[in-house]
Amino acid sequence: MQFRGTFLFVGALCLYLLTPLAQAGGLWISEYGTPAQGRAGAGAEAGTDDASAGFYNPASMSRLDRSQMMASVGVAAAKLEFDIDSAIVPGGDGGDAGSTAPLASFFYVRPLDDRWSIGASMAGLTGATLDYGSDWVGRFQVEEVELLGIVLEPSVSYRIDDQWSVGWSLPVMYTSLDEKVAIPARPVPDAQQGRVRIDGDDWKVSFKLGVLYELSEATRIGLTYLHGFDAKYGGDVDIRLPNLPSGPQEVSVGADTSLDFAPVARLSLAHEFSDAVRGYATFGWEGWSSLDNVNIATRSNGAVLEKNWDDTYKYAVGAEVDLSPRWTVSGGLAYDTNPVDAQDRTADMPIDRQIRYAVGVRHTRPSGLKLGAEFTYADYGSAKIRATGFSGDYKSNEILFFAVNASWELDKTR
Repeated sequence: MQFRGTFLFVGALCLYLLTPLAQAGGLWISEYGTPAQGRAGAGAEAGTDDASAGFYNPASMSRLDRSQMMASVGVAAAKLEFDIDSAIVPGGDGGDAGSTAPLASFFYVRPLDDRWSIGASMAGLTGATLDYGSDWVGRFQVEEVELLGIVLEPSVSYRIDDQWSVGWSLPVMYTSLDEKVAIPARPVPDAQQGRVRIDGDDWKVSFKLGVLYELSEATRIGLTYLHGFDAKYGGDVDIRLPNLPSGPQEVSVGADTSLDFAPVARLSLAHEFSDAVRGYATFGWEGWSSLDNVNIATRSNGAVLEKNWDDTYKYAVGAEVDLSPRWTVSGGLAYDTNPVDAQDRTADMPIDRQIRYAVGVRHTRPSGLKLGAEFTYADYGSAKIRATGFSGDYKSNEILFFAVNASWELDKTR
């Protein structure tokens, strides 16, 4: 039995693996339930002045003079509806392939002395992400995706002087994946289509570097770099072959898929226009051109799948306004460029240009406890697909993010 063609399908599936785990543009998202989400992430690398500082830019932990802790919970509700332009393959449009998944995150920062600070972050997303069904026209690209992902990130920062700080983080990611894709039926009487299912998990480690420059008390600039993930996702692949004259066949094999996930660089600016008004901006780059090829290997075979993605660029602006000593509102807008052309786009990754609209509110209790809520609407574009056998675009391709958070200031350590 030759498995080469089958594992081309498996390679396409595996690309959805880390979608919820990083930070923005391309496959990455940036909604972690923090106050920065309320301004579309704008300016986050220039310092958030809360416990999420170590997650966005480890160098910015140096601005905190006491230990802080933050926890958030939320929900991500996706709506994806494909509109068929033409199809040779019989089948429907897949209905609403989106789903609803919970969000959760936790952040902690502790200054050790006047120069050193440490932190820890955890963020995750669970639940089914895409479900087109078994009879839609794109079932030979993907039928269903279910994913669990968690990232743990310890951080450390060092203040060089009154203006300069540096920081390091070590993101550790765990992912588990369960995906299904159909196999075309053989041209024999009463043939039925088969299915490939991949089920496995993986641990990966990367690193993040950060620099913070405080130009004045009112203005600061942050720069971060997250190294890409050279992931090798291993797991069991179960293949149910179409009905053959000799009867159906089921095969289970082990497979590894090598994936290059983009490095990320961010430059952010934060400026205080007055005691009550603050403005933020971010420019970012993500190296998705590393996703040109996907290497797939079994014990006896291998293949290369071309994806032909381009680097993406992020632009974000936002603002915060203190309505009173206890109430703050925020808003922001972000734009990420398109990583892939229609002829190379696949239904497991219906990514186009991305536009995010965000708002947030925060309330400080007399005890010092801060409570916040953030809402983001993310438009992932029409994501036109021109594939062998079918073409079309998404009349709906959007995700709504809503989260609430609580932040505590603990003991003052300096």
